[in-house]
Amino acid sequence: MLPLLFLVQLAFLVGFGVLLDTFVVRSLVVPSAVTLLGDRTWWPGRLARRQEPEPDRELERV
Repeated sequence: MLPLLFLVQLAFLVGFGVLLDTFVVRSLVVPSAVTLLGDRTWWPGRLARRQEPEPDRELERV
């Protein structure tokens, strides 16, 4: 009986965590963070903006 009770408690905690993530974090926290950060949310970081030199490629004739 004890392992079954542990599994029920674990299932409840996992289900509660999923619901909390779905309704609170994704409905309130993420939109408010996007509102506070503004345009910086959609701009790439410094590493993504760094320009790498293009490798030399030769075209093959068909």
